Amino acid sequence: MFTYKGINARDMHLRVLNDIEFASPRRDVNLIQIPGRHGDLVMDNGRFESVKRAVPCRMEVPSHVNAEEVISQINNWLIDDGRQHELLWENDPEFIYRASIYDDVISQRILPHYGKTIVNFTIHPIKYLRTSLVERQITSGTSMNNPFTAPAKPIIRIVGSGNINLNVGGRQVVLTGIDRGCILDSENQTILTFDGQRTIFDRMRGSFPELKPGNNVVTFSGNNVQVFITPRLGALV
Repeated sequence: MFTYKGINARDMHLRVLNDIEFASPRRDVNLIQIPGRHGDLVMDNGRFESVKRAVPCRMEVPSHVNAEEVISQINNWLIDDGRQHELLWENDPEFIYRASIYDDVISQRILPHYGKTIVNFTIHPIKYLRTSLVERQITSGTSMNNPFTAPAKPIIRIVGSGNINLNVGGRQVVLTGIDRGCILDSENQTILTFDGQRTIFDRMRGSFPELKPGNNVVTFSGNNVQVFITPRLGALV
């Protein structure tokens, strides 16, 4: 069973069937043909593609409920916008998924109070460990372990002013002229002011930090600097 946008499928009179295909994420690569060279040259774009997953469900509507009204409720629940939302699977409780609906939601009434629905999800290739989505304060020299094979792209909130040096697992970031602090979001590739209202790319030199598989030592220096990290550890779906 799944919960999408905070609503459990059971509340929509749905029961997930067993015949779900679990395709793995595909590495995003370009195959380049070069004259005179056998085979293709593989150019890795450094990312995984989203996964499409069709989830067949049985619809069981109580006798006092109109099936057409339930189908309308299901449609309004699932396809009111095209954005990604939180998706939870009861069989994988330690992780949080992100998903959107990629195709029509197909519902069919078979009997007056029974039917079937196919929910077509586009799922972000990384599922996030719940416990890693909590911000924690660290001291300089802290070692953070990433037990998964996918590099984690954390949110790093820095409190401090002036010039600040940050090093995460050997990847250095130099921040200059910081006022009160800033927020580095490695997944969304943004650096924001302390209040999160505007970007300040001109104050940053270096690439956005990642927590690579294994141990990552985090060090920082500056004037009364405090660092808070939301690790966002994740595995492939």
